[in-house]
Amino acid sequence: MTTKEKTKLFQGIFSFILILLLMEACSPSKKKEPLKVSFPKAIYALSTDTLPFTFDISNQAKLTWQKNKPGEYFCNVDYPQLNARLYCTFHLITPDKFRTFAEESRKMAYQHTAVATGIKEKAYSNDTAHRYGILYDIQGKVATPIQVALTDSSHYFFNASLYFNTITNADSIAPVVNYIRQDIIRIMETLTVKSH
Repeated sequence: MTTKEKTKLFQGIFSFILILLLMEACSPSKKKEPLKVSFPKAIYALSTDTLPFTFDISNQAKLTWQKNKPGEYFCNVDYPQLNARLYCTFHLITPDKFRTFAEESRKMAYQHTAVATGIKEKAYSNDTAHRYGILYDIQGKVATPIQVALTDSSHYFFNASLYFNTITNADSIAPVVNYIRQDIIRIMETLTVKSH
């Protein structure tokens, strides 16, 4: 076989393999495997006791806070490795202010309806602790995929909203949202307000 024939044979085989690879990559019937991501197991500890409330926080997160005005606190639960932040607000309220805070919280969740593909509400209640709330899962290309409202209906109102520090694709951050959702549920289950 001459060098010219060998070159043509090599080019033919190379072209055939390239065509097969392109067909495989573009085949609509091939189902892509979901990306498997593993996260470190969260170990929970009680948050700072210098606030008028506490909750369990993951060792994967960092809590910072500031007092805004009497009876109002802002705190952030940061996930540096995940580029995410849970913005939290805590308000001491009186029973007559409950409806205003509840309506404002619901409005915040539903302001995403123009871009959201769906909003799922999951009610939370703990009669023993007099703690009630709603976890909003907001699907689609939205700024905040999870929001939370938590209250005893008469003394306090707690809100939290999850944000990412970069523009994200809902599909690509889904595993991260699911991971942080477990921490958010833990916060809802363990929020304890000190004596009023």
